[in-house]
Order: sequence, then C-alpha cells, then structure tokens
Amino acid sequence: MKRGNFFWVPAVFFIVGCATAPPVIEKKEVAAPAVKPVEEALPAPPRLFEERDLLLDGVALLNRQERPDPEKARSIFLSLIQRYPQSRWRPAAEAFIRLIDERDAFGEMSRLDSLLVDKTGTERLRALQENDQLKKAVRELTEKLQSETAALAQENEQLKRDIQRLKALEIELQKRERMLR
Repeated sequence: MKRGNFFWVPAVFFIVGCATAPPVIEKKEVAAPAVKPVEEALPAPPRLFEERDLLLDGVALLNRQERPDPEKARSIFLSLIQRYPQSRWRPAAEAFIRLIDERDAFGEMSRLDSLLVDKTGTERLRALQENDQLKKAVRELTEKLQSETAALAQENEQLKRDIQRLKALEIELQKRERMLR
C-alpha cells in the first residue's frame, strides 16, 4: 500500500462512521401515574386558611373607609396568636398589634399634648391679665408718686421761702433791737 492510501483509508472510515444515522430507539410507552391537579392532590389544611382569614379580617377592619375598628382588629390578631402560636402569620399579627398599640399611645400623647396646650394657653392668658393689672397698678403708683413728689417739691419751695422770710425777719428784728438799745 502506498503511503497516501494509508492516510485516506482511516479518514474515509471516520467520515463514513460519522455520516451514518443514529440507531433508532424504540420508545416504550411508560404509563405515567395519574397526577391529580394540585388542588386535589394536596388539600390545604383548613387551619391555614383560617389563620390567613383571621389576619385578613383584622386587616379589613383596619382598612375600612367609613370607620376603622382597631380594637376589634386587635382582638382578632390576639385570637390568631393564641389559637395558632406556631402560625406563619403570627409575626404579622404581632406587628399589627404593636402598630395599633403605638397608634393608641400616640393618640393619648396627642390628647395630653392638646390638654397641655390648652392649660398653657389659659395660664398664659391669666399671666397676661395679671401682667396688665400689675402694669396698671405700677402706672397708678407712678402717677401717685409723681403727684406726691410734685406736692413735696412745692412744699419744699414754700418752706425755703418761709425760711428766707424768717431770716429776713430775724435780721430786721436784730436791727430794731440795736436801734432800741
């Protein structure tokens, strides 16, 4: 054999081997087990739905447009926690209870704040009235002081004139006594 044929023979076998069709495998039909729909196959325990329904009822009470009822919702959340302590909805119910309690505490603080604001307003009004009365009393006392000061100043001037007249009279008296002697 020639050297060139030696190279071509394996190449031809290789090409022919690759070019052949894959063997046909017969499919056997395997009977698949009858699969029921998920709803039928795995019926959810009614407990799960009851837990979720309790949570949703509580949320619905909080979201009512006309008048939310947080106290009733809080009692529903508490019943969910007590009846189903291992529920996956427990953290959400606890969070809602905390939010309701914080809202109530905030409402109480707001009420106390408004009472304090009212009390402060009345005290401020009372202080302003007292301040006005004190200003009026100070004004009256100042006017009285000024009038008494003016009266005393006039009396002082009168006394000074009287003293000067007395001195003048004394001097005249001394002159008369000298003349009479």
